[in-house]
Amino acid sequence: MRYGKSVKIICAALSLILLLEGCRQGVRGANEPVRLRWVTYETAVPSDLKEVIAAANAYSADKIGVVADIELQPQEMINLIMASGEYYDIVFTSEWLNNYDTNAAKGLYYDITDLVKEETPQLYDIIGEYWEAAEVDGRLYGIPTLKDMGSEMMYRLNADYFEGSKGMDIPEKMAFEDIEPFLKAYKDDHPDKYPLAMDKSGVPGFTKFLDTVIDNVVFIPYGDDEPKAIPIWESDELMERYRLLHKWYKLGYIDPDASAIESTTADKSIPVRYGVAWRGYQGYSNPDDWGFNVKTSIYDGPYLSRATEQGAMLAVCSACSREKAEAALKYIELLNTDRKFRDILGYGIEGRHFEYLENQTVLRTKTGYERYDVHLYPLGSVANASVESVSRELTADPKQWDKVYEGYREYAIKSKTKGFVYDRTRKADIIAAVTAIYENYATDLRTGTSDPDVVIPKMREQMEAAGIKELLDDINGQLQEHLTEE
Repeated sequence: MRYGKSVKIICAALSLILLLEGCRQGVRGANEPVRLRWVTYETAVPSDLKEVIAAANAYSADKIGVVADIELQPQEMINLIMASGEYYDIVFTSEWLNNYDTNAAKGLYYDITDLVKEETPQLYDIIGEYWEAAEVDGRLYGIPTLKDMGSEMMYRLNADYFEGSKGMDIPEKMAFEDIEPFLKAYKDDHPDKYPLAMDKSGVPGFTKFLDTVIDNVVFIPYGDDEPKAIPIWESDELMERYRLLHKWYKLGYIDPDASAIESTTADKSIPVRYGVAWRGYQGYSNPDDWGFNVKTSIYDGPYLSRATEQGAMLAVCSACSREKAEAALKYIELLNTDRKFRDILGYGIEGRHFEYLENQTVLRTKTGYERYDVHLYPLGSVANASVESVSRELTADPKQWDKVYEGYREYAIKSKTKGFVYDRTRKADIIAAVTAIYENYATDLRTGTSDPDVVIPKMREQMEAAGIKELLDDINGQLQEHLTEE
């Protein structure tokens, strides 16, 4: 991928701090493992983290002679660490947090292009076609995490009510608008209830059927042979979805206070919810969580683009010595190839935090939920971890990830922008202005509270005054330049 035509610039002061900190690696004994500092993302630190890290380090020290001091940090702290130039060996990076393309272009990450092939060929082979998401000017600065690489959006429905009581069929796949008969059926039976879960954040993954350039404002439609960036009002399908939300709001399918609701999770009676996951995902299906059996129906996806494939990545600090960089890659390779090691970091200690079922899926224990409940994706390859079952009765498919990736090869809709990423610094002032304008209307718009045919023309007028046409011209000019050079 070519990051515009910008020249890579490494801030001298930042580099100096990084290099000086990188030199503070100390002298280790001949038999001591290489110790890494790994900063990754998590919203909360589990109680048994130190215990689990100790178990993981004992395993990795024996296998590859490398251990890691793992820090689970919130988004704000990761941003602070990166901004201050604080030393680390491995860091979580992505399209949505600690932006990979921006930091790689600045020279903050180690160029692993040759090293990963020479020192960890197994890792290189496993990542395969997804290395393209890590290319910046033809070089590699990060390792994509093998997880759900494409966006799939779905409805989550109360199967006991719709299929049991009403005799309705919940298909594996439906169109976005096909949920309406389910909403009507419930509303007819429960006039005082609101069947579609909605809070102020709107519908998860609502615009994922478009390749996002500027969040919620500028998109590139998937599948177009001649990709072109368009504003929100030029996507007929997106406009129609906004109209549907408003229609459902007026029909009483959405709570009239939705734009002020922080979360609907506590209300277990709501029969229809949204979700973003992948085929076979069971996290939404535990009847103990909801009080009823849940079935999912996919209405969008999978869509694959540079942004979706950068959903979670790991990068090595550019100030690392070669020894540390090699150790980091070997550690990441172990996460991608050794399932037992991956399960320790993902689920904790066997017998305490989880157990293996007969079909080789895992089941978390009560202690596991209470003392080591972490997300899988910030801690390395999800596809290499054992699949989690909801219960002994509701077991998952241990081959789930094989099927997910087969599905990507068979029917995924892929962006034809060839890894294009817009250099936002070129029109940063306009971007700030148009995104601020969108946010003025966003909450009411995405909850169905406002009429898009009234609101969006006002938004358009303000965005045009703020220079969105200039922004679109610049994006499309850079896009065409990128496609021609590719």
